[in-house]
Amino acid sequence: MYSLLISLGIALAVGLILGFLVNVGLGIFLGLFAFFAAFIFFQRFFSKKLQSIFAGANIEIQKQHFDKAIETLKEGYRYNKYAFLVQAQIDTQIGIILYSQKKFGEAFKYLKNSNPRIMMGYLMYIIGCIKNKKTENIDKNIDLLIRFNKKDPFVYSAITYIYEEELDNRDKALETLTKATKIMPDNPKIKEHLLAFQNNKEFKMEKYGEQWYQLMLDRKGLSKLQNKMIKNQQKSMGVKNFVR
Repeated sequence: MYSLLISLGIALAVGLILGFLVNVGLGIFLGLFAFFAAFIFFQRFFSKKLQSIFAGANIEIQKQHFDKAIETLKEGYRYNKYAFLVQAQIDTQIGIILYSQKKFGEAFKYLKNSNPRIMMGYLMYIIGCIKNKKTENIDKNIDLLIRFNKKDPFVYSAITYIYEEELDNRDKALETLTKATKIMPDNPKIKEHLLAFQNNKEFKMEKYGEQWYQLMLDRKGLSKLQNKMIKNQQKSMGVKNFVR
């Protein structure tokens, strides 16, 4: 990673020069300070570059020009060697766009490199693994998703649904809901989901609205209203969804 190497080079230069001219202790201290200052500067610098690209892609999404949005996002690949997780974030967003167009096979190629911090993209990746019968690491993938989104009730409800309906594993489904109740004991949706599960009743995932519809797991298919909600979700995508 170039930003890291450059920062280390600056730190080494500062440390050696001050260590030789003044004293070793001061050289080490200011060398470390120079490293962190330079590293933060480069991360912010390239983050702003990426924000400009993501903003341009967002404009294309609002216009429903999805192919153009993907082309715009791919321009950000040139910064992959300068900042951390650039390709993972770009690939995740490209995967989300393709998934929303029901291009699941193409989407999965990008989502395989998805960033678990972007919850929706990583959920789509997990679903893709199941649909492609690549479930050998599914529990680890789910644990990683929860680790980075542990206070998001939708994550737990979606994973519960996936365990119960897609993987036919009620034990894991209950384990997921139980974990959620410990972290968010007062969340009404989690409480309602757990109660429905314990009484062998269906919990209506539609209560989560656009987030649920975007995953396209509804057995009855998407209604016109749901499709409209997905488009509204795409229109409201902000730069903060891209850069973490």
